[in-house]
Amino acid sequence: MEHSRTSTPVTSADIEHFAGLGIGAVHEAKQLEASYNVDVFGKYHGDAQDVLFPKSTQQVSEILAHCNQRGIGVVVQGGNSGVAGGAIAHRGEVILSLRDMNKVRDLDAISGVLVAEGGCVLEDLDNLVRHDGFIMPVDLGAKKQCMIGGNVSTCAGGLRYLRYGSLRGSVLGLEVVLPDGRILDSLFTLKKDASGYDVKQLFIGAEGTLGVVTAVAVALAPKPRSSQVAVLGLQNFARIQRAFVLARQTLGEIVSAFEFWEKRCTELVIEHEKRDCPLKSTHEFYVLIETRGSFLRHDVEKMDAFLNLLQEHEVVDELRVFRDAEDMENIWLFRSLMAEAHAKSGCMHVYDFSLPSKSQYELLVAVKSHLEAAGLYGKPGMLVSDVTIFGHIGDDNIHLQVIASEFGRLVEESMEPWVYEWVGGHGGSIAAEHGLGAHKGQFLKYAKSPVVIETMKALKQLLDPNNIMNPGKHISRA
Repeated sequence: MEHSRTSTPVTSADIEHFAGLGIGAVHEAKQLEASYNVDVFGKYHGDAQDVLFPKSTQQVSEILAHCNQRGIGVVVQGGNSGVAGGAIAHRGEVILSLRDMNKVRDLDAISGVLVAEGGCVLEDLDNLVRHDGFIMPVDLGAKKQCMIGGNVSTCAGGLRYLRYGSLRGSVLGLEVVLPDGRILDSLFTLKKDASGYDVKQLFIGAEGTLGVVTAVAVALAPKPRSSQVAVLGLQNFARIQRAFVLARQTLGEIVSAFEFWEKRCTELVIEHEKRDCPLKSTHEFYVLIETRGSFLRHDVEKMDAFLNLLQEHEVVDELRVFRDAEDMENIWLFRSLMAEAHAKSGCMHVYDFSLPSKSQYELLVAVKSHLEAAGLYGKPGMLVSDVTIFGHIGDDNIHLQVIASEFGRLVEESMEPWVYEWVGGHGGSIAAEHGLGAHKGQFLKYAKSPVVIETMKALKQLLDPNNIMNPGKHISRA
């Protein structure tokens, strides 16, 4: 991707200034390219020459104050597990890594509130709070790598959004360093607060364009005492929808996840990740349903009643229930490896939408037809080899993958803005959980009204008038 250089170049004097603050840094080109200048799937490549590793909020403040005065662009990076290019420097910016800001400041085992710095790895936090009977309210396939500051900054959704909801509800408070270096202390730890504007919400999903999230206060969820996973094999998408309706009616509050994927996704995981299919036979579609509750006998009775209903109504062709912890972990691993399996099969163009359930399969059909008409898909040897969907149907979040033989412009030029216009025209969001990132901001008009976009731009101008925070991305492209 081509991006014009607008950031003031970092000089040796700047590096000396940062070194005087006691801030670690990396300047080695090879290490930068391997770890900081390329995204997880190899689509976005950056040009940063320097990475800074602050150890405290005060150091972040001093970095931003200096960069703001000098006009140096700043890209905040956590685990660099995003897929929309939002954490990659495209304009010669300095990367500010939160890797060394990984302290847990407080864990209140009575109220169930955790206060952690932005560089804490999600899985590490989850393992920690489990000792006190809690879990993190967000669970992602990238949990071994992603960091809580990045989760908040992208408003990450994840695998169990259906049960635990959005980070907009789970985050109680934030500590944020503003672009001019001021520290905004909104690190509230109580669940109720009606004292004015909820300022912290501005930074949830802002992708580092308004400031740096240095600490998070998050309401934890109780650790479940019982869990079950059921995998279903179905003939068509309409039966997935019917199964979802029955799940809500029968399983009620204990449903924690309702995932689906199609046959081609299963084939790719088997081929590239060498995993066994959860079911014995091949099906056009698969569904993973997880329940989490407090009483195993009660939850088992509910699951059995639900599965009996599916069979009575002839919704499923095959089903299996897993209650052993290792079996359930393997099933979730199969689901979590889908993105990696797609990436290993070719160059993966990822699209992340929210769509009403009635339009989700229609999108797949429309995309295939559109690419066939463009002469890019449908026959051996064409540029696009696969078009697939999978996702979190319980919260209307669908992932569309277009697998090509290269990351050239042909696929994007054919797909965009057509696919965003299609999604917006069907009542959807162009970015469900991956964020706007490096270039989706220009398509925001298909999902947001002009007044909403104007308001977002006004907030950006108010808080970051010198445009040093993640310049050229997110709302800046709208």
